[in-house]
Amino acid sequence: MRELTSYHAKVDIYDPWIDVAEAEHEYHVSPLKDKPQANTYDAIILAVAHPEFLQLGAAGIHAFGKVQHVLYDVKSLLGKAEADGRL
Repeated sequence: MRELTSYHAKVDIYDPWIDVAEAEHEYHVSPLKDKPQANTYDAIILAVAHPEFLQLGAAGIHAFGKVQHVLYDVKSLLGKAEADGRL
């Protein structure tokens, strides 16, 4: 997150398991309290493999992105063809 913001990117963090108050206190970040808005993001980085993201599936996760967006799957939660890049 800090690396991306150093390039003036606007970064939102969403994790359904996160304790928002703890993240703000410990890491000085302000995660989203609710699910991200659809059609909002130029890029999506899937960095955790929570069951909630698996339930959303590729289509549900892609729905957060604008018409032209990239999805990078750090945890290889999705199939190779469902993300633009992955580890």
